[in-house]
Amino acid sequence: MTTIQMAQYWGYTDANIVYTQTTDGYILELHHIPYGKEGQGSNGQPRPVVFLQHGLLCASDNFVWNLPNQSLAFVLADYGFDVWMGNVRGNRYSQRHATMNSTDPKFWKFSWDEMAKYDLDAMIGKVLNLTGASSLYYIGHSQGTEIMFTKLSTDTDFHTKIKAFFALAPVATVKNIQGALAYLAHNLFLEMEIMLDLLGGGPFLPASWIMDLLSETFCSQTSDKKGSIKEDGEEFCDNIFFLVGGPNTFQLNVSRTPVYTSHAPAGTSGQDVLHWMQMVLSGLQQAYDYGSAQENMNHYGSPTPPIYNISLVNAPTYLYWSDEDWLGDAQDIQNYILPNLNPAILKGNYHMTEFNHLDYIFGVRAADEIYHPIAKLIQKDFIGN
Repeated sequence: MTTIQMAQYWGYTDANIVYTQTTDGYILELHHIPYGKEGQGSNGQPRPVVFLQHGLLCASDNFVWNLPNQSLAFVLADYGFDVWMGNVRGNRYSQRHATMNSTDPKFWKFSWDEMAKYDLDAMIGKVLNLTGASSLYYIGHSQGTEIMFTKLSTDTDFHTKIKAFFALAPVATVKNIQGALAYLAHNLFLEMEIMLDLLGGGPFLPASWIMDLLSETFCSQTSDKKGSIKEDGEEFCDNIFFLVGGPNTFQLNVSRTPVYTSHAPAGTSGQDVLHWMQMVLSGLQQAYDYGSAQENMNHYGSPTPPIYNISLVNAPTYLYWSDEDWLGDAQDIQNYILPNLNPAILKGNYHMTEFNHLDYIFGVRAADEIYHPIAKLIQKDFIGN
């Protein structure tokens, strides 16, 4: 089932699709839940506009794939908020272009740099245009936080469109991460770079031998200091998406496992994954490295990729992070994000207990400990303004 079909299945019958086009030609599919299940928000009164942005290898369905009382989009809609969900270039919903076909390797020549530069402009601009709002509340997960950190630090006027930025499992640098992405970077980076070069780009489709290696490494009976994910089931051990996130924190609704595994991974480019691997090795929040001084000069006007400066982020920001997260690693947050964010814009710093990287989007405790508190913060802020 698609995001819209799941929403309608659970009684959010007004859920609909809106398309927008980036200035470089990518056609992105937005998903919209305008009202709550019982019509909350349909009385014509002013209400918050909320935008949800998924992470790496994900799509908007992350926000509707649990039961209604456990899914972020449904929880917010039932508060009467106007809820929108983005889909960045390359995932299953956003594989169209004005002039290229997705079978063209050139279609896939992008990383999260372009998502920050072009996709956020197109998606958020479309939502503000259709709603008539001057700004909205942004909730990002994983890569959805990385692209907003980058957008706000490189386009210093963009903060006027963001009333507040809620960063779930925030990511800026990934120097200290664990899990499949770290393993790929430290052990297979050269092979991945060569394959990407030979194939001329393309979608990220991990070969079966890579998956076998990762599964053997992270689903063995022997657990490391942060645990194993084997307890979550063998189907998770065959899925790259779940090898990224972290150990079992016993927040999984096992009955929903077929939904999760049928919707993730949702797709991205090989270049996007390679960009993340570059950052693991460099330890920097840095633009994509094209591999040579000349190529970088062609793209950036400098022989090395620019480094982003998170201290320039100037929208009110709330962080939700945890020690069990393999990708939004606590060391990176404590060593880079917290020391470098402007204290004046950091409105909330929530150190969660026993949330792995994926629990923020499907953990059974997420609604009570994160979603409802965020909704109440939004309500308070909206009424106060």
